[in-house]
Amino acid sequence: MKLPDNENLTAVKEKILPVLKKYRAVLAVLLAGVLLLTSGHSGNTEQVQTTSADTTVSQSFDLNDFQQELQARLAAISGAGRVELMLSLDQTEESVYAVNTRQTSGSDSRSRESDVSVVSNGSCGETPVTVKRVLPVFRGAVVLCDGADDASVRLSVTQAVSTVCGIGADKVTVLKMQSDT
Repeated sequence: MKLPDNENLTAVKEKILPVLKKYRAVLAVLLAGVLLLTSGHSGNTEQVQTTSADTTVSQSFDLNDFQQELQARLAAISGAGRVELMLSLDQTEESVYAVNTRQTSGSDSRSRESDVSVVSNGSCGETPVTVKRVLPVFRGAVVLCDGADDASVRLSVTQAVSTVCGIGADKVTVLKMQSDT
């Protein structure tokens, strides 16, 4: 086997280097794509599908669970004592679905048809394609707590509820809880 001449190598090098320099960004993107494609096929596709189905279920909003969790956090504020919480919603959770729209136009009229895009789940049936979920918007909150007679506790509770719920402090009312005696 004969090794290439040094002159041939320099001639090839002089022809290829300008092309490589000119298209180096394209080559880098192609190389990254090939690496991603080869590393992505390790049999994890079923696990990813299961995970995405689990996150869809866990992302739905439940007002009672949210109130219970926030109530427990508020009770942990120093000096708050027992806490009861009531939240009111301005709008509930909403899902926005993908829509297929077909428009036809004739000589005299135009027609437009729309239907919701669905995905087949194999034997389970069909589910609509969700584009996004709009979380509920809170209207206000009423908090009853033992430590509401202390201004610093009222301020801490108001700030906590305002921050978590995304409402202004003027929409949060903190009142002293009635004693059991």
